[in-house]
Amino acid sequence: MKENRRIAAGIISFDDERGLQRCMNSIHEYVDLMIVIDGKFRYFEDDHDISSDNSRDVVESFSNSAYYCYPNLTEIEKRNKYLEFAGDKNIDFLLVIDSDEFAVVNEVEFLFNLDKLRNSKINSGRRDGDTPDVYGVKIFEKHFEKPNFIRERYIERIFYKPGKLRYQSIHCNMVDIDNLSRNFTTGKYSSEIHGITLYNDDDLRTHHYLERSVQYQSILLEGERAARKKIFGQRRL
Repeated sequence: MKENRRIAAGIISFDDERGLQRCMNSIHEYVDLMIVIDGKFRYFEDDHDISSDNSRDVVESFSNSAYYCYPNLTEIEKRNKYLEFAGDKNIDFLLVIDSDEFAVVNEVEFLFNLDKLRNSKINSGRRDGDTPDVYGVKIFEKHFEKPNFIRERYIERIFYKPGKLRYQSIHCNMVDIDNLSRNFTTGKYSSEIHGITLYNDDDLRTHHYLERSVQYQSILLEGERAARKKIFGQRRL
């Protein structure tokens, strides 16, 4: 990585050593740091709070990784942890990628686009160099519940100056902590970053995990519906 530009990946994971290995293998060459947040999610039913497989060993097998464990936090709280760490470590770009995902990267195109973006903000003359922004990345999604359906879309996954961003209430709602009127919601990112594509699937997760994941996701969905009504008003969801 270039010394004047720091890229990190933020990963949340629990009992998913195979997925975590695949995920980290796919990105470790392209980032300076991989920040992994381990621990059971709040409302996820299981009999242990910390990954009982070899997840920590997987993380520590990479020289450019940092392992943290925060059990029984919500997904939002866990994601905000790696945003805080990114700020402490002066990260310019953060790639959000979970342990059930992996990336295919065109290194030349990807890094060129990040450098071009960073230089344009620094040289804009409008003090934009420290203003956080959210960028979209193409992702192909396949989930356990719909094994024969693959969804293609762009999703907000690259953050510029991530230390100044925080998730609020739901995972697609982010704010600039220095200017709360700058709110980033689903589909409201600055532009799209090319040179990287994400793929999501549950193929490497155990049946034990998937059973609990379905229960957990249903709880999250109900909570998110209520939060969306507060954020966006009483519109039909």
